[in-house]
Amino acid sequence: EALRLHPAGVVSPRESAVDMEIAGHTSPAKTLVLWSPHLAGRDPDVWPDPLRFDPDRWRSPNEDQRRAGDAAWVPFGRPPRNCIGFAFAHMELVFILARLAQRLDVTLVRADVPRPYGMVVNRPDGGVPVTVRARR
Repeated sequence: EALRLHPAGVVSPRESAVDMEIAGHTSPAKTLVLWSPHLAGRDPDVWPDPLRFDPDRWRSPNEDQRRAGDAAWVPFGRPPRNCIGFAFAHMELVFILARLAQRLDVTLVRADVPRPYGMVVNRPDGGVPVTVRARR
């Protein structure tokens, strides 16, 4: 859910291999196409209440929600050109978060969501101020 709202990249360029029709517009082969996992993760046609962080939306989706989510959840791209480090990054993210959650209490200093900054690698503008304490 965090990667749906805050994918690693904001846009990703591709060159079309064939003529395409997108939303009634014809685009010839070899056209530069920009697609955005940032926008796909916020599409209200796919995600109910798209700006709300809701990990439970992944718990038991119906078949239509699962199919739409599979197409729109693209924080690392789609094969055959998806990020070569996807499997490693996903595994690393799960392990690091699990280890940190076992040992630390992390509290946000402010409730506002920082604006994303960057194009190729997305990050929070100004960082995310938190208070960190060891768990007892």
